[in-house]
Amino acid sequence: MELEYSDRNSKRSKLYIGAGLVIALLVGGIVFVSLQAGALGSPTAEKVVVVVAARDIPARKPIEEGDVVTREVLADPTNASAYILVEDVIGRVSSVNITTGQLITPNMLASATTGQTYSIIEAGQEYDPNGPDLRAVSLDIPDPNAVAGTLVPGQWVDLIVTLAINPELGQEAGTSASPTPTPAPGASPGEQPVAPGPSTKVTIQKLTILSRNGTIYILRADLATAEQIAELQAAGGSFTLALRPDEDDRTAETAGSTLDRLLEQFGFPIPIAPDFEALASPGPTPAP
Repeated sequence: MELEYSDRNSKRSKLYIGAGLVIALLVGGIVFVSLQAGALGSPTAEKVVVVVAARDIPARKPIEEGDVVTREVLADPTNASAYILVEDVIGRVSSVNITTGQLITPNMLASATTGQTYSIIEAGQEYDPNGPDLRAVSLDIPDPNAVAGTLVPGQWVDLIVTLAINPELGQEAGTSASPTPTPAPGASPGEQPVAPGPSTKVTIQKLTILSRNGTIYILRADLATAEQIAELQAAGGSFTLALRPDEDDRTAETAGSTLDRLLEQFGFPIPIAPDFEALASPGPTPAP
């Protein structure tokens, strides 16, 4: 028996294939339109312009043109406090080392005023109305009395003062020739009298150097200490700055120094006035 060929199955297969292609095209179109709509509807990432270091900036250096540039970055909470204008940082002084590409923020600068090379309040700290009355006070100290002029801002120093003590100062004319020595204040009878001479003592410790201009040093101190420094200056005190290690925040106890103590401690011989009359008198006449 011979089978008769029918193209009914062939037509049905072609119909299925065509329907499948149409469905595939429809699905592809829907996906494409959805993707396009999503891309158009998504919010654009916000960008901001900030100031960054164009090169490494060492601490305590006035920021100059060329040290900083502006960059466009994605807005982020970490750069919300960054400066946005180069003019806002030019002339300010860095309080820390700033590396190339680092954002410039207020806590990196030592001064709050453009052109000022120091800040009385530490970088990154906020003013505390209940804190000490911090001030800046200046002293003119020659290089030999300031560690050979090698001191730089940010270092801790101790202030040593030498005062010329004159117990006869203010006495009436003629009393200074009195053979009776001037007793020390509060001294009991028999104690050594006070003699004119220099007296040296470390007076104020752990002062921070804020800035320096040649031999003039600007130091951080509270208001009461600033008064004491001004009085020591008015009294004609000679000042010496002693550099202390960054790690040493102790308060040292010293007894001070005067000439008589040095003579006693180190055994200096004390000169005695020669007897010029005895030296000038002729010696015995030799026998003939």
